[in-house]
Amino acid sequence: MNFRLLSALIVLLVAFSLCAACTGSGEPVDPAPRETATIAETPAPTTSVSFTPGPTQTVPPGKEVVFGIEPGYPSRYTHDLTITFNGGKGQDFVNGIDLRVTKSTGEVITEKMQPIRGDNVIIKNAQGENRVEITVALVTGGSYKVTDEIVKVP
Repeated sequence: MNFRLLSALIVLLVAFSLCAACTGSGEPVDPAPRETATIAETPAPTTSVSFTPGPTQTVPPGKEVVFGIEPGYPSRYTHDLTITFNGGKGQDFVNGIDLRVTKSTGEVITEKMQPIRGDNVIIKNAQGENRVEITVALVTGGSYKVTDEIVKVP
């Protein structure tokens, strides 16, 4: 009985092997020419750069946070701008910090900061007047723009 099963299995494997063998003629076949679709480039949406600070929002009582904005730190020679999270009463309620700096050249830099006291972001080559916007998201829900000001870097 086992011999019949074994012989049937061998015949089946041989049949599969023959079916899987290469059946090509060995001559290279040119693929049919394919048409490539041309995609028209659409310009990226441009957002106008504004150097006019907008209104800020006040976080709920007991959830206040503090940021340090230091122009010319750590180096006045490279015209750096340092933004530091200094904590505050509401530091334990902060879920995320979004930072947006519009340089005097019109370049917009967006960064994320960690809600850890002392975490900082250094913006290089920020000479001139820069708009700094800081938005804080709380774990209790809602996000608040806590800072929107012009900072002059020497």
